[in-house]
Amino acid sequence: MTANTSPAMSFRRGGTAAEEAEKESNANSGHRGRGADYFSLKNDGDSTVVRLLTDHDDWIYVEQHSFVPTKPGPKDAEKWPKAMTSVCRRDEAFAGHYGDCYICDNKIKNSFGKVASSRIRVWALAVERELVRGDGSEELGGPSKKGVLVGVRDKIDEIDELDAQGKATGNKLSFPRILVINQPMKGFFANLKALHSLYGSVCGRDFSITRDGEGTDTNYKIVSIDPIPDLVPGTPLWDLYLQAVAEREISLEAIVADKASDEYYARFFDPTKTVDKDGTITDATGTQATGAVAVGGAMNLPSSVPAAANAALPDGMLSQIRALGTPTG
Repeated sequence: MTANTSPAMSFRRGGTAAEEAEKESNANSGHRGRGADYFSLKNDGDSTVVRLLTDHDDWIYVEQHSFVPTKPGPKDAEKWPKAMTSVCRRDEAFAGHYGDCYICDNKIKNSFGKVASSRIRVWALAVERELVRGDGSEELGGPSKKGVLVGVRDKIDEIDELDAQGKATGNKLSFPRILVINQPMKGFFANLKALHSLYGSVCGRDFSITRDGEGTDTNYKIVSIDPIPDLVPGTPLWDLYLQAVAEREISLEAIVADKASDEYYARFFDPTKTVDKDGTITDATGTQATGAVAVGGAMNLPSSVPAAANAALPDGMLSQIRALGTPTG
């Protein structure tokens, strides 16, 4: 059974708290479109430059399953992932909204042959940037600056402009490339946490990030770059980043919550359910899950859902989180 209701989510936030939660958890456990890309450095030595948009105290952290093998994809799927990440449906952010977690309940094994137990993982938004070195031209400092670092600039995505009906107009819009970073505290966010302690913020400067290692034996080397005074929270240039996030309809909360949704679990993991192109969920008997709504469909909350829970969600979030399941208790 599925109901058109959203959980009254209250994601845990803060790098310090996330680090402590990760330690406790470990001790106890023995696309490029209008939205955002995912931060990914695939190989040892790969690097990039980012500007964090989410500061330390606003990092979201959840219990998360990683490297979970997916069920066979639909016959018409041109490309299907072998494994996916999911947010555990028993994370306290959902306040008991879900009555199950397919991965926990079935002790699904991950790609490494171990039970895919949940672990604390942290989420944040960033802009992907790139170093600019002089090429000898006057625009970049002249011959004396050739090969020398002269600045940092945004990487840019060109995105189709859409009309009121959601169809491409033929025009292209240029936006800074927004990244979703989803990493553990250990080896990644703990490094940023230390820099936050040093500078008081992780949003006031760019960071060069380099992958060190392969597979599960991976750490990230993070080096701070000199700040740009005109590009910090509260400045006009920073406000352009916030406008880009809004225009591209990116909500970090919605992205995290979607990875625990009925539709997400039915699409990628639970073989007893299927999801059609409109986002309708059916069970093995072909019966449509009661109350399931289409992808992107608006959600009309029943009167039983407190208004405060509805109001606590960011603008546009209700239309992005669909078929979230039947509350328990």
